[in-house]
Amino acid sequence: MFESIILGLLQGLAEFLPISSSGHLVLGHELLGMNEAGMFFDIMLHAGTLLSIFVVFHKKITDIIVGCLRRDRDQLREAGYIILASIPTALIGLGFKDALESLFENPRAVCVAELFTGLLLFTSQWGPTGAKHPDNEGVKMNWWRALVTGTVQGIACIPGISRSGSTISAMMFMGVNRKYAGEFSFLMSIPAVGGAALLDCIKWIKCQTMTPEKALLNPEKALKCVDAGGFTPELLVGMIVAFIFGIIALKWLMNFVQKGKFQHFAWYVWAVGILGLILL
Repeated sequence: MFESIILGLLQGLAEFLPISSSGHLVLGHELLGMNEAGMFFDIMLHAGTLLSIFVVFHKKITDIIVGCLRRDRDQLREAGYIILASIPTALIGLGFKDALESLFENPRAVCVAELFTGLLLFTSQWGPTGAKHPDNEGVKMNWWRALVTGTVQGIACIPGISRSGSTISAMMFMGVNRKYAGEFSFLMSIPAVGGAALLDCIKWIKCQTMTPEKALLNPEKALKCVDAGGFTPELLVGMIVAFIFGIIALKWLMNFVQKGKFQHFAWYVWAVGILGLILL
């Protein structure tokens, strides 16, 4: 139960704060000696944080959906940018899937990626809408900025590179309004996080239907299914913790972004990366 709470806490906070949830989970397992919780457990943790996005941005999401149904031009454009940004993310995530998954077994590479995240966060203050330019209200999103942001989100599939940190920093470098950058980053994460969770869920279902005969024919796949996991009280606790702290992290981060204090997270990320390299 304690492990479930810790993993839920890490997932809920690190999924949205610009510190990389995947990197923290990898380092958490390595440094704390935690056992793998199982594929289904990871899926439900992501479901918990995904649900927190719908809670925090429920009005914005509702406006987009209703606007699209009513063929409102502005809302259709907004939905189009989210879809457009999702294309390069999907291409990178699926095209380099095996290489990206192998990095989860390399904690030192994760630490280096954390250091890179810190560099992005720290230098974002000098972007056109960074902390050094508080009077710049920024520009609006357009098709090429959406594609660039989606590409950055795809690169952030590397464990240790923060999805929220890299995408918001990229938009600030391109002069996008800080508040809008934060909102768009999390709205575009819905298809990305939801799609990844769906693929993992399909994998888990296949594991549940694997027969001994199939296992003999494909021993490597069977080995991956050993720790697939199932629904337990510990899983429910982890999901609830991830959901609650996901809401807290989302609201906290939006406040930091709007006040131009985004770069302050760099010091924490650098400390994690350096300590990880020393201790691992």
